[in-house]
Amino acid sequence: MSTVDQSAIGNIIERLSSSAAALNRTRAGATHILSAAEQIVRTFRANGKLITVGNGGSAVQAQHLAAECVGRYSAERNGLPAIALSADSAAVTAISNDFGFDLVFARQVETLGESVDTLVAFSTSGRSPNVIRSVEAAKKRGMATILLTGPNPEAGPAADVVIAIPAASTALVQECHLAVVHLLVELVESTMFGREKPHVTPKIATMAELLPLREGWRRAALTLVWTNGCFDLLHAGHVRSLAEARAHGDILVVGLNSDESVRRLKGSSRPIYPLEHRQEILAALSSVDHVVTMDGDDPRTALESLRPDVHFKGGDYHDASGLVEKPTTDRIGARVVLGRHWAEHATSGTIDTIVGRHALM
Repeated sequence: MSTVDQSAIGNIIERLSSSAAALNRTRAGATHILSAAEQIVRTFRANGKLITVGNGGSAVQAQHLAAECVGRYSAERNGLPAIALSADSAAVTAISNDFGFDLVFARQVETLGESVDTLVAFSTSGRSPNVIRSVEAAKKRGMATILLTGPNPEAGPAADVVIAIPAASTALVQECHLAVVHLLVELVESTMFGREKPHVTPKIATMAELLPLREGWRRAALTLVWTNGCFDLLHAGHVRSLAEARAHGDILVVGLNSDESVRRLKGSSRPIYPLEHRQEILAALSSVDHVVTMDGDDPRTALESLRPDVHFKGGDYHDASGLVEKPTTDRIGARVVLGRHWAEHATSGTIDTIVGRHALM
């Protein structure tokens, strides 16, 4: 076994510490980051687009921001219009050849930019001539401008919002720019799509709210799993069954019977918990992505609307062919999966145990 080079390990730790310290100092620019995100939101809400520019590593950052907008960051949503001007090699080389590299971005901004658009420019030094010219061109077009730069913001163009990274090296500045890019998209998604935290989507939803998300999941080739039930008194069997359902795909939507539906199915003494409480409990489970209320007693209408890839049934069902919703799943192409049966756990048995113990007390 080779001897660990402690000197190299020390250098790695020192380098990572420098990166962490630079990110920590970037906190001083939090208000500028928020202002930039708010400006980007205004642009998208006005049906404008984001135009991004940068050279070298900063070109990659500019393309990254545009890609996160057009694609997604953490939210299932519609795409947001964004263009990275460094990505079109034909335009970049033609303009550089015919007009000079200093105008490589400005020429495109003059052609593509509109007053409702926002330019996001990346320059670690703030002195890149082509970036400066692009900001000037954007201002002439009436566009809002945002500059991500390094520790000397006074060297850069007079953008509307300047996010300056107080770091000593280009590498550290670019590392912090990446964190800022992610923050900007998180803030935009939070504001425009109701995402209060990154990587978390609103769990309690209506079918009307889920249908647009369904299209996004389909485009992203994500497998949607559906299961449903009363979940009248959540117990370990439910938790295990939901985890099993989630393992069959990427997104788990749980159909929850309304109070009226539960009374029709279980009797006038049910549900134990009202709908709002059952929604809250299910939404707290990490295996569950969304909870939607069903007014009907079976899931056929919901299945027809949402068209999941997998329809998961709890273990107390033994023959998929006898399910009332089987013709629907066949028609929409959903695969029926029968889960394990947790015989030791049942809602009625749990209620009997509680009542019996309470009577003894």
